[in-house]
Amino acid sequence: MSDALSAWKRSTLFDGLRNGQDVAAAAQAAGLDVRTVFTAARTDTALALLLAGTDPDELGAAGLIERAEYLRLLALGCTPSLAAQILFDGAGKASHWRQEDPVFARACDAVKELGVGRPAPARSPRFTPERRRIFLERLGAGLSVTAAAAAVGVTTAVIYQRRKRDPAFAAAMDAAHQAHPRTPDPTPGTDDWEAFFGNLRPGVALRQAALAAGIRPEAVYHRRRADRAFAHRTDQQRTS
Repeated sequence: MSDALSAWKRSTLFDGLRNGQDVAAAAQAAGLDVRTVFTAARTDTALALLLAGTDPDELGAAGLIERAEYLRLLALGCTPSLAAQILFDGAGKASHWRQEDPVFARACDAVKELGVGRPAPARSPRFTPERRRIFLERLGAGLSVTAAAAAVGVTTAVIYQRRKRDPAFAAAMDAAHQAHPRTPDPTPGTDDWEAFFGNLRPGVALRQAALAAGIRPEAVYHRRRADRAFAHRTDQQRTS
């Protein structure tokens, strides 16, 4: 945050915009000029969202911000894998969004087309022996492959490419997994699923409803693949 937009000024500005004031009035109440507000919104995504008419603290706003930041990184030339590492520690959030939201998938494709013809990006950092050592240490400490890869600044694609061509590295990964197996995620109960359906309605993504109910989104996607009746109910509830 810049010095011009201190915590107090930002809070006052947000309160004014939330209460329906126009930008000029909210800025004046916070001791700011309008240009300073717009300049701050270039890097303050929550402020930009509020200026656009959506409260960043509303349910679902966090997901909207994450989608916007993901598209911004694609527009800057990041690959989907690199964008996932930067924003989500390599987790497959964006892949799930693409599967669940055709509009978002089309937006990703359109943004990537903006980069057609641009110079080839610089090569990813080399997976040096030191990086491999740290990666295996993190893996042995219980981190997932995606989290351990993010810790050394490489993508999961680099990890699995190395594993495929290097049997010794593959064996070291297996040994690290066995040294500290990951604790299985708890299985959602009946009350959890009812809370999930209580949050699910038109305009609310599956991921948002899952998080609001305390369920990992991956559990929802897995059940949709395995339980046709469940998948039908989620689709029906999102469109009815």
